[in-house]
Amino acid sequence: MLNGTTGLSASGPLRYGGLALILLLSGCASYHPLPLRASLPAPAQADAQVAAALRQAHLPRRERLSINPSRPLSGEALGLIAVLLNPDLRAMRAQEGVAQAQVFAAGLLPDPQLSLSADLPSNVAAGYYNAYNMALNWSLAALFTRPADLDIARAQARSVQYQVAWQEWMVANQVRILTRQLYYLEQQEDLARRAAVTTQRLYRASQENLQAGDATITTATLRQIAWLDSQDRALALARQITKARQDLNKLLGLPPEAKLTLVPPRLGATPTDPAALVAKADHQRLDLLALRAGYQAQEARVRRSILGQYPGFSIGLTKAADTSNIHTLGPSVSLDLPLWNRNRGAIAVAEATRAQLHAEYGARLFQTRAEIYTLVADLQRLAAEIAPLAREVPQLQRAEERLRRAASERNVTLIDYESVRSQSLAKGLQLLALQQAYAEQQAALTMAIGGTWKGQP
Repeated sequence: MLNGTTGLSASGPLRYGGLALILLLSGCASYHPLPLRASLPAPAQADAQVAAALRQAHLPRRERLSINPSRPLSGEALGLIAVLLNPDLRAMRAQEGVAQAQVFAAGLLPDPQLSLSADLPSNVAAGYYNAYNMALNWSLAALFTRPADLDIARAQARSVQYQVAWQEWMVANQVRILTRQLYYLEQQEDLARRAAVTTQRLYRASQENLQAGDATITTATLRQIAWLDSQDRALALARQITKARQDLNKLLGLPPEAKLTLVPPRLGATPTDPAALVAKADHQRLDLLALRAGYQAQEARVRRSILGQYPGFSIGLTKAADTSNIHTLGPSVSLDLPLWNRNRGAIAVAEATRAQLHAEYGARLFQTRAEIYTLVADLQRLAAEIAPLAREVPQLQRAEERLRRAASERNVTLIDYESVRSQSLAKGLQLLALQQAYAEQQAALTMAIGGTWKGQP
């Protein structure tokens, strides 16, 4: 406060205000840099990180993971490992921290505003004093919209959590699909390589017979073609295996050259009631839950925009002294006048966005229903194709073995044996390919339902 002395400085209120500002700033957060990694880790370090992460993995049910990648691993175990190690999922999980920080920010109360000013007259004649003005204002508009802001942030945080969990579910089941694909491709390659060895022996035998005059050049050429075809088939399957293994390692966060031994997949029963599976998906699929939470956040945004059309005001307290050394103390109120804007643009955008999310949710429901019905129909068709082959292929393989022994004893012609062998090989590869498709479709159905279902492998 100023005394009656002419030319007295108004630094007293300013000094107190500066002291209050310093005290407030003393509790502020400080900046700490977080530098990016300059280069990829060395292979040895990457392997050590993988092993450390695997030691923390726990398999569902009663199964625990022993950290030994050379042991056979199930698709279920590898899916859990992928959730832990996949670098994209690690980055996505950081979004949950951002969403929680937004909830924290939405719950904070607005800070008051302190303003200080001084009038220093250039004429220092008697009777004039240095004047000052000190005001403390607090906006009440944020208090009215705070509940809506919290609803928005909380619903958005739930949506982000569901989105991250859905991506984890997708990655885990994609790993299951790839492990099943890789397992059956390896089975097909093994069968094709054994066939290539057999056709090579037959080709060499026909070459020897041709030189001895016991075979024609036509027979030898046909054997050569059969051998080359067998080699091409085995090499094509080897290329598919390489790609499937690299895709699997990428999802697992492992080096591209890593090789894992796989447990034979378990094939469950064929589903018969797609409507029941759709009902399960309706309350199990995490992406649907994420869309619902996102829609709730948008509903809160619409409500927030509606509240924004009402006048916002702030209250305060002002203390001042003029150049005549008259001191005043009184309240202040500022009010927004909704004459032209009235937040109509924000309301229109919020309502249009809500309508868009409503349509997207309906489209996702339709897509989910169609996907489940298609997968169930495919599984039923594959099961119908697999059943007769599963009965007949073992008989063909036993007949092929008997004819092989008979051909070696020259009790049947090589042409007859080759005919049976090629058909047995073709049917064996066809059965494995159908079983691969069936196993992949079952894993895809589990992914589409978003959880367990009766008959799930």
